[in-house]
Amino acid sequence: MALRNSDDLAVQKHEPIELWQIIPLLLAAVLLTIGLAMFMSGIQHAVDVVQPIIVVFGGTLVALLITFPLNQLSHSLQFALSRGIRGGTSPEEMAKAMLKICDVSRREGLLGVAEVRSSSAEVEQVCHLIGDAADEGEIQHSWSRSQASEKMVHQMAIDIFVFTMIYAILIGALASIVRMVSAENAVLTGVNVLPFVSGVSLSILTAMLVGRLRSVHMRELVVVDVAYRSAAIILEDNNVQRLRSRLALLVPPGLRR
Repeated sequence: MALRNSDDLAVQKHEPIELWQIIPLLLAAVLLTIGLAMFMSGIQHAVDVVQPIIVVFGGTLVALLITFPLNQLSHSLQFALSRGIRGGTSPEEMAKAMLKICDVSRREGLLGVAEVRSSSAEVEQVCHLIGDAADEGEIQHSWSRSQASEKMVHQMAIDIFVFTMIYAILIGALASIVRMVSAENAVLTGVNVLPFVSGVSLSILTAMLVGRLRSVHMRELVVVDVAYRSAAIILEDNNVQRLRSRLALLVPPGLRR
């Protein structure tokens, strides 16, 4: 019987992040921003940081809502948090799943592969291609479409966080200028530069998330490569040992877990 249980194909299923998971992350981001701002500005009382943090966070959020559609913001935030928390799919997991599919094709033929069900949409798409005995052109087309979709979704999320960094720094700088202009002594004191420092602190945290997303994105592209190359190899030669040796060359050492 063909594999129908998603647990048999060890590819992670990335479910949407729930609201209760987002709230602690937002609180952690606020607290880390407050801590960084206090350290970088020399302010000793956390109460003095609250107003600049509200200005920077609130101003950045309003600017993002004006720049991007709400649906895109919501989807990109869930996408980014899901990958930031779970780290995306491991290429080695996909390779193991494809070895099991190769074994199914050897024991039960292409029709057996067509009945495989998995928690990974990528695996199911590849199984349909193998079950339909797709030619090289069809596999290449699906491969290119999957890569394009991955790049587009990734770029949408990255755009939002890049603009978050820009808006946080600009709004913080503007608030600091207003403080200095309205103060009796327009000097660069810790209190006057606190909004700018808060914006920089938020940008630093956002840059960490962007770096994490870029790392996961590279792994996801390798996962797509492993899946569709495996489909072509299985249709050409469904020998498990030969497939294992060829897949081992597709995962760069730096992307292995």
